[in-house]
Amino acid sequence: MKISIDASNIKAGGGLTHLKNILKNYKKDEISIVGGDWLDAINDQENIEKLKYPKAFSSLWRQEWFKKFQLQNILRKSQIAFIPGGTFSSKKVSYVSMSQNMLVFEEKERNRFPKSFTWLRYILLEKLQVKSFKNSSGIIYISKYAKDYIEHKYPRLKETPSTIIYHGISNEFRQKPKLQEAISNYSHERPFKITYISIVNFYKHQWHVINAVKRLFDAGYPVKLEIIGPMYEPSRIKFENAMVGCEDVVEYRGKVPYEDISHAYKSSDLFLFASTCENMPNILVEAMSAGLPILSSNFGPMPEILKDAGEYMNPLNVDDICEKLKSLLDAPERRQEIAEKAYVYSQEFSWDRTAKQTFDFIKTLAQ
Repeated sequence: MKISIDASNIKAGGGLTHLKNILKNYKKDEISIVGGDWLDAINDQENIEKLKYPKAFSSLWRQEWFKKFQLQNILRKSQIAFIPGGTFSSKKVSYVSMSQNMLVFEEKERNRFPKSFTWLRYILLEKLQVKSFKNSSGIIYISKYAKDYIEHKYPRLKETPSTIIYHGISNEFRQKPKLQEAISNYSHERPFKITYISIVNFYKHQWHVINAVKRLFDAGYPVKLEIIGPMYEPSRIKFENAMVGCEDVVEYRGKVPYEDISHAYKSSDLFLFASTCENMPNILVEAMSAGLPILSSNFGPMPEILKDAGEYMNPLNVDDICEKLKSLLDAPERRQEIAEKAYVYSQEFSWDRTAKQTFDFIKTLAQ
């Protein structure tokens, strides 16, 4: 069987990581993948043909022209196509679409952004993705939360065959839980390290986390917060305002190389995740596989992924973050219990499984 993949808008980040890993772990069928120079990041394999069109993607206008007038003919050369970006739509091509970004669908979350091109882009993407889903042969969701939310908003999509396939996790993040120590064993010279890895953005609420950790520091807890992730520039003012007076308790490292991320997890004592909008939180799974106790946002789909292997807080409420974090700091036995559960649950997420489930579903819908 020949399968085509549209990677024309899968250029970086989690989408490219997903594509790299499912292809790396699947060598059964002939696959033709369409995109630009970013396809160089995907391993060369005997079963993969890369169709790189750099001129077609030199501008947004050229990219959309290419998708409208050329891409359809390329994808029709295969028995079925896979659209991980979720924006291609055609009634002449058999394809499987995919949902990867809930900011496209959750109006309340995208309204955290100021009115801007980014805000408008999410509104337009919602229209494009709904059209893509409606005309598809099938839809892949990456969490039950996403499937339920989108199908509730657009009930007609329930008529389209769909499945839930979680993303995998690389083995480099895996580390058995270390023995949790009493907070009295730590000091300002050897602080208890709390890590939050994610882009600094309006729906990630790093400023609330900073304020909560600063309160505990001022109350005498020997804690240090490490924040890792690139900066979404419009959110910089909120972040920098929260950082005033926090030089002794917070370190912002910015974007770090992907290969250094696993070390950040493994050198941490606790992971904190305060996002209010996720489709499937890969970062949360990485922390689970690193054997860390986790304090997580109580927004969906976090409880679906973490289950009872963590503590939950309201990421919009500094008092609640502070109280839940204090409870964990004071309870090493509880930290040990949830770290060990999270590590066990993380074994369920593998790229090998994701790849098999993805291509098995795609092939069942091939004409």
